[in-house]
Amino acid sequence: MHTVRMQKYATGDPKHAFRALMETVENKVHHFRKDCWNITLELLADHLGLMSNPWRYSAPNVVWKGATSEPSYHGLKELKKQIPVGLIEAYIAAAKANPWDYPGDVFEEDMLAGKADRLGQVLTPRCVIDMMLKMTMGNKVEKKQYPYTKPDQLTLIWQTAEALSYNDKLAEININLLAERARRHTVLDMTPLLIKYEPKPITDLDPCTGSGRFLICASLMYPKAPLLLYGVEIDRSLYRACLVNMAMFSSHPYFIICADTLMLDMKYSADVASPMWGLSNQWDPPDMTPYHFKIVPPFKFSPADLAKNLAKNRKPAETPTEVEKPLSLVHSYLAQRKKKPEPKPELELEQEQLA
Repeated sequence: MHTVRMQKYATGDPKHAFRALMETVENKVHHFRKDCWNITLELLADHLGLMSNPWRYSAPNVVWKGATSEPSYHGLKELKKQIPVGLIEAYIAAAKANPWDYPGDVFEEDMLAGKADRLGQVLTPRCVIDMMLKMTMGNKVEKKQYPYTKPDQLTLIWQTAEALSYNDKLAEININLLAERARRHTVLDMTPLLIKYEPKPITDLDPCTGSGRFLICASLMYPKAPLLLYGVEIDRSLYRACLVNMAMFSSHPYFIICADTLMLDMKYSADVASPMWGLSNQWDPPDMTPYHFKIVPPFKFSPADLAKNLAKNRKPAETPTEVEKPLSLVHSYLAQRKKKPEPKPELELEQEQLA
């Protein structure tokens, strides 16, 4: 009976399999539903190996040398022994047969964001995502002809080109492994030295990636296009859901960080070779405040201080411009108004008239 049930989960609706896994966690740990959703993601991440090697699926030819992440739920190892055998594998098999963001669907349907945090956490429906991707990426991708038939070889070259530009303290390129894999996947004897002859990759950045729906659909919609996928998400739970989804469904290199997009400095976030992206995909996201833009003190924003700063930094013009002419007229009017004597009382005016 157990084998038959697991087979139904593997061939049925992936959302049912995810809910079955989540309900099993809930019955074992007796936590709040949002916590059970997070623990379910940790079970999937542990099974996929995302905690020990963050770039296992994004850049498989890169040897990760950074620190490994620990699960947030300390009893994960014991909990994993209590999960029915084959349930995690059944969900992964069902989801890969019909790729989509099933953790995100459960997140929305069960309102796990809560009333206070729900603003801004309404995930985009798939029909809207497909429409927006065709509007923004269709002309860039569909009209281009790529010289090689198998995208695997291209993916290897893109991964190498990107990883070479990252911090060498965290990553190390296995050139021999790359060359061997490239020879297997193409007729030509390709090596990393031919990176410059490859078509330039198309970068796709989602600044509020959520659970990764836009990036997943972009990879599925254009599997042979030279895409490099980037994402930024401020919510830790959705960030982790994005890592699980991308590991399962993306056929392109991806780099996801957990940060506030509005606080990131453009000189780091807009540069694909920035060391900031070398810290991506970690289950325990590192501190991103070193890559925030810096506000120069003093932090005073009153109108009076703003006027002083503008007057101090403004260069005096020799001749008034068209914009400065009406300003000079206003200043002269205000100066004359200050010099104008105050009106006398009515009694003094009557005495002057009688005199």
